[in-house]
Amino acid sequence: MKNINGGGSVYKLSGKRRKPWAAAITTGYSLDGRQVRKLIGTFETKREAQEVLIKYVRNPLLFNKVTFKEIKELWWENYKKKVTNESTINTNLYRLRALEPLDNFKINEIKVYDMQEIFDSMQTSWSFKNACKSVLNMIFDFAFKNEIVDSNKVKFIDLGKRVKVIDRRVFSKDEIEILWKNLDTDTYYCKYIYIVLILIYTGMRIGELLNLKNEDIDLHNSCLTIKESKTDAGVRVIPISSKIFNLFLTNMIKDQEYFVKGDTTKKLAYATFKPRFQKLLKELNIESHTIHDTRHTFATLLNNANANQTSIIKLIGHSDFSVTENIYTHKDTEELRKAVELLN
Repeated sequence: MKNINGGGSVYKLSGKRRKPWAAAITTGYSLDGRQVRKLIGTFETKREAQEVLIKYVRNPLLFNKVTFKEIKELWWENYKKKVTNESTINTNLYRLRALEPLDNFKINEIKVYDMQEIFDSMQTSWSFKNACKSVLNMIFDFAFKNEIVDSNKVKFIDLGKRVKVIDRRVFSKDEIEILWKNLDTDTYYCKYIYIVLILIYTGMRIGELLNLKNEDIDLHNSCLTIKESKTDAGVRVIPISSKIFNLFLTNMIKDQEYFVKGDTTKKLAYATFKPRFQKLLKELNIESHTIHDTRHTFATLLNNANANQTSIIKLIGHSDFSVTENIYTHKDTEELRKAVELLN
C-alpha cells in the first residue's frame, strides 16, 4: 500500500540480508528531478519498518542524534532559572556528575539496561542513588515534553532494597592533632584544613559554614550567627572557642561577602569542597570520614568534656531542641561559651 505524500516509503533491499526492509523519507529532489531520500533504518520485517516510519513522520525529533549531554545541558539551563535556592543547585550539580557515563549516548537510544548498569555501579548510599534517579527523571521528563524521546523509562530503574546504614566515625584525638600540625603546610589541599577544624570546633553543618557571611561573624564578641539552616532550630548563635579564634581572624578577607570564597565564585560550593575534603584526608593519611563526621566529633568532644546536654543540643542546632527546651533549663550565650571552652 502506498503511503500518503510526505509519508515516506518502505521497500525491500536486494540480496540476502539480515535486515532486508528499509524505511526512508523523501527530503527533496535533485536537479534532474529524482527524489532525494533519507534512510531512517533497516529492519527484519516489513511491519517493523512501517511502524518506525510512522513514528518518524509523526515526530522526526525522535530520530535526531542528540546526545544525553546536550539535553542535560539544555535542561540544566532551564532548571537553574526556576530554582532560587543556591544550595539545591549546587547539590544537584554534584548529582549530575554521577550521571556523566550517559553523556555520549544518543538520548533516544538509551535503554533501561544502560541506566541500571550505572546505578548498580554506584558505591554510594541508597539515598544518594535515589536523588540521582530523581535528577535523571527530570531530564527525561524534559526530553519527553519537548518530543525528543517518546517515553520516560527512568521509573524502571531498580535501586534495590533500602538499607539504612549509619557509619559515623568521629575524628580521633590523633587525627585532630594531625590537622593542627599541618595547618600551615603549603599544599593545595591543606589550605582547607582551617575549614575542617572550624567544623569540628563549632558543630556547624557544612551548608551552614558555606553560607556564612563575614557580617555574621562577630569577632569583638567572639561569636557567629547562623542565619541559614535546614531546620528552624539550626538558626542559632555559636560562641567561637578561643582555640579556633585565630582561624576566623586570619581567614576573614576584607570586602569579601562570604567567609569561605570559591576559586572563581563568591562562595565555595559543596560540590567543589566534598572531593577536596576527601583528598585532604588522603594526603594527610587520615582514615576516610564524611564531612558530617565533624559535627558528630563536636558533639562527642563536648560530651566527653562533660558539657551540659542542653548546651550540646542547642550548639549543634538539633531539630528536637524545641522539645528538649521545655524539659531543661534555657541556656544563654554565656553558658554556651562555657561549654565550647571545655574543648581547650
